[in-house]
Amino acid sequence: MVDYFVGSYTDDMGGSAVGIGALGRLDDGSLDYLGVAVASDSPSYLAVHGHVVYAVEEAAGTLVSFRRGNGIALERLDSADSGGAAPCHVARYGDTIVTACYVDGRLGVHRSEPLELTHVLEGHGDGPHPAQDGPHAHSTFALDDSTILSADLGADLVHVHSLRDGVLTRTASVALPAGTGPRDFVRHTSGLVLVLGELGLTLVVLEWTGSTLSVVGSHPLPGAEVGDHASGLTASADGRYVWAGLRGSNRVAVLGVSGDGRSVTALTSVSAEGDWPRHHVIDADVMHVAHERSSTVASFRIGDDGVPRLIAAPISVPSPVFLLGV
Repeated sequence: MVDYFVGSYTDDMGGSAVGIGALGRLDDGSLDYLGVAVASDSPSYLAVHGHVVYAVEEAAGTLVSFRRGNGIALERLDSADSGGAAPCHVARYGDTIVTACYVDGRLGVHRSEPLELTHVLEGHGDGPHPAQDGPHAHSTFALDDSTILSADLGADLVHVHSLRDGVLTRTASVALPAGTGPRDFVRHTSGLVLVLGELGLTLVVLEWTGSTLSVVGSHPLPGAEVGDHASGLTASADGRYVWAGLRGSNRVAVLGVSGDGRSVTALTSVSAEGDWPRHHVIDADVMHVAHERSSTVASFRIGDDGVPRLIAAPISVPSPVFLLGV
């Protein structure tokens, strides 16, 4: 049985995979590599809607859809231009699909059936970090049915958009502290929005009032070292803990968050048990971490103190960069 599909890098992005992989859950909570679900060129980020799986082919600049069948196999359905260079994120909001494109900072907006690019939103700006040479869109996130955020890592901006009848319109932009490099979003149980700063190695807290977005605070990630790049952000179901990956030092940072989301405490960090922890997911009290450079996935049991502890030896998975629970 497939419990996760694996986004990966193939040879066009310097990876060893051949497409989307499949993982199954074992009795102890760790995972087993089941094989290749479908060939695809660097399907680095995945999303699911019903029986359809979407992938961005990062080097090719393509958005692709697949149908789930019996077993691990995925059947290729359709494809479209992503709308920009190096798409690194895809999400479906109702009948609309949005891709975030890293190299040029564009957002591509697509009709889902048939899969078709309808319009593009341009990025703008830069930042003080060497990696901030221009706009670099990295992800999008729904606040509600008609309000979509996007993170521009290159410009230290979080953009606010209105989504109506398949049209995405930018309505506001909020500046984060210079050098933050916003990457990923999580909604806290309080309603506040948590943003991972890849370059600033911080957790930024935002407040959405229903009409305006503002910065509440910015907090350093425990265990982060100079030269690290943060990646992957998750929160516990009760909102007490937040976890972030640290590529470079190859650790997982653990933070505590108050019930109202306004107080953040740096608790500890632990070894991610692999090289370059690109993404991780939480499944009840288990964390799975995808390591791009060591081609492994490590599984951890999370204690009542929020600290992940390795369950079993990491398994071999070719160049994993994203884990999609299905």
